[in-house]
Amino acid sequence: MSRRQRPPLEPGRVYGEFRNANGTAFVLRAAQGGRRMDLCLHHDEGPRIAAVCNPADPSERFIRWQGRLWSSNPAPWKQEIKRLTFAVIDTALKASNDAEAMP
Repeated sequence: MSRRQRPPLEPGRVYGEFRNANGTAFVLRAAQGGRRMDLCLHHDEGPRIAAVCNPADPSERFIRWQGRLWSSNPAPWKQEIKRLTFAVIDTALKASNDAEAMP
């Protein structure tokens, strides 16, 4: 199924939450258009620190960091957040697909 054929995410829906090794909370919320996810700090209305582009397609998924403060974080921190973010997205989308498949 191509990217254009895939239905968009439900705008505004929280698709997952996680904490990094330091205990900082992050929330993944579908963006307005339903084609991206916002990575927010602390709660779903918290500051957006990144946008996840193409979240439904693991082969094309990437993170666009927002602002100087967050883009200046060290590479290991970004890799940890990226790994955790993608794992939460995969779990949420799999659960969503499983729920749709059930009669």
